[in-house]
Amino acid sequence: MFPFIKKEWSKSEWGQLKNLTPKDLITLLKKDTRWELVKTKGSRYIFYNVKLETPYQYLEIHHHKKGYRNKGLLKSILDQWCCTKNDFKKWNVIK
Repeated sequence: MFPFIKKEWSKSEWGQLKNLTPKDLITLLKKDTRWELVKTKGSRYIFYNVKLETPYQYLEIHHHKKGYRNKGLLKSILDQWCCTKNDFKKWNVIK
């Protein structure tokens, strides 16, 4: 069972978020002080959040140039990431 509350995005917000690429997510996760990049292995970037319970304290992003074809996967990553609309506004991802 997935322990994270599903985030609700307005149509406008999702329109801006849905085109995020793995490269974008990696860049943003590096800016987020709640997450620490602990390892890279090939195209895998592994981030760690000490405040989350095992096994959810790790978030793995597979780096590739293309965006997410499966938008459900992107939504799941955003839910686990625990970032807020205000975080995305601060990082100029959404208006």
